[in-house]
Amino acid sequence: MSSEQPLADLLQELHDMKKTGALYVSVVETSEDLFRIFFRDGDIYHIRYGSAIGNDCLDILEYYNLWSSTFFEGIVAPKNAISNIPKTQEIISMIRGLNKKVKVK
Repeated sequence: MSSEQPLADLLQELHDMKKTGALYVSVVETSEDLFRIFFRDGDIYHIRYGSAIGNDCLDILEYYNLWSSTFFEGIVAPKNAISNIPKTQEIISMIRGLNKKVKVK
């Protein structure tokens, strides 16, 4: 059974639990791509959506409607993945301002 919650709350929970893995988020708009957020010891270190990486993903997030999310323990970003992203708490704060919600499985 899934429940709906703010994406920012889910990110904060994964950060507080110091999780390592990836959160995959599907979007309502037709796309085969998933919005992927990679964690290492609770810190977000890489974000990607299709060909967008890092800050580009954060810049376009407001234009998408999110649907469901699943966290996969131990998943790592592609080798040599570099993201030009702010610190985890800044990302969570920015996403909190967007008021995006997701279903959590």
